[in-house]
Amino acid sequence: MTTLLRQLKPSFRIESIATHDNGVEITWKDGHQSFYHHLWLLDSCRCPKCFQRDTLSLNNSGHDLLKIPLNPTPQEVTIDPEGNLDIVWGGQETGHHSVFDPSWLRVHCYDDPALKQKSKPQLWDASVSISYFDYHEVMNDDDVLLSYLNQLVELGVAVIENAPNDEQSFRALVERVGPLRQRYHPTNVFTMDRKNAVAQAIQHSYQLGRLRNHTDVTAYDIPTGIQFLQCTLYDNPDNDRQAYSTVVDGFKLAEVIKTENPYFFELLTTEYIPAGRRRLSVEEKLSENDSSARKYEWEAYRRNHLINLDENGEVYQIRYNHNTRIPLEVSYDKIQDLLTAYRRFAQLLQDPDYNAEFLLTPGQVLVVDNWRVLHGRTGIWSPLLKRSLLGAYLEEETFRCRRRILLGEKTGMSNLWLMGCSDRALEILADRYV
Repeated sequence: MTTLLRQLKPSFRIESIATHDNGVEITWKDGHQSFYHHLWLLDSCRCPKCFQRDTLSLNNSGHDLLKIPLNPTPQEVTIDPEGNLDIVWGGQETGHHSVFDPSWLRVHCYDDPALKQKSKPQLWDASVSISYFDYHEVMNDDDVLLSYLNQLVELGVAVIENAPNDEQSFRALVERVGPLRQRYHPTNVFTMDRKNAVAQAIQHSYQLGRLRNHTDVTAYDIPTGIQFLQCTLYDNPDNDRQAYSTVVDGFKLAEVIKTENPYFFELLTTEYIPAGRRRLSVEEKLSENDSSARKYEWEAYRRNHLINLDENGEVYQIRYNHNTRIPLEVSYDKIQDLLTAYRRFAQLLQDPDYNAEFLLTPGQVLVVDNWRVLHGRTGIWSPLLKRSLLGAYLEEETFRCRRRILLGEKTGMSNLWLMGCSDRALEILADRYV
């Protein structure tokens, strides 16, 4: 353990401690100072009495909030031979022994600016350089998988190439992150093929013309998080720029609107723009070998903000699909302003300065964060063009959880200390070695 401690960065090693009336002050080897209240330390104890190691949760019998003294007093506070903070409690808690991992303590120091600085996504325009990852490396190397997921956090878009041209391999790629999101259809992996006349009758994605940039399933309570689209066929006899994929950073457009017209930004974050979808008696084959198709139907309605903000006022989600928008539910005095703001977003969405455009070829999988990146394609005008895609969805939480697990594994720390750390804390811990 001594060797391991010497390999840690100074910010994760304790230099000295000082006890005060109501807490413990730690000076770290990088010079930073942290203060931890006695009550916070006792309430956060990870000893077997307070914390169940198998379920990684508080022990109801040992951690009784109604019995914890509000002014606990330590009998002895030391640094043990492994560099941990070691506390033997006195008073009502006499005999209670708490040991705290120093790295865990450091990422729970809320006087450290690094912890307050949430990792900000990299905003981008048409000049973006999208990262490409090899299918087989993603499937077999956790470090590559983490790099690919980190890229989705940073840019919201990535491309996997050299993917086998079959549904089983496509499904395996999605499930490398987590289980597929259940769709309101018989199939969770869907095929977009221009030969499907039934689909062309009800879906803009299959039709001739341009598919304008949008996010998917805006009419549902919780839109899909990550979308996968694998090209399995592209045959264009005209050899021109038909059916090129387009992606736009919705967070970037939100920033542009906020800068140029704060009132428009306010409208798009506070006023509702409803979305609806109605599909009755639609048929979908479960596989190519099925002689018949399964019927499904659904009716969806949702009131959305086009731009959604988190508790800190930061943009965390974009919901925009003009084709599923239904009549506004807004007071008459705001109709013109809201539609003008909405139109401004639509104008930016079509602006070549913000559209990244590229050809998705067979064996390539486009992966986008549907909460951030709007996707579409350039026009199809030749009936001779053949194009087929496989598609599937992941829950946003599934993607986030998989990344958290990979970050945790990179830290080398016990699950005892990883459980409950913020994303930012895990990112810092994953980089804790010199």
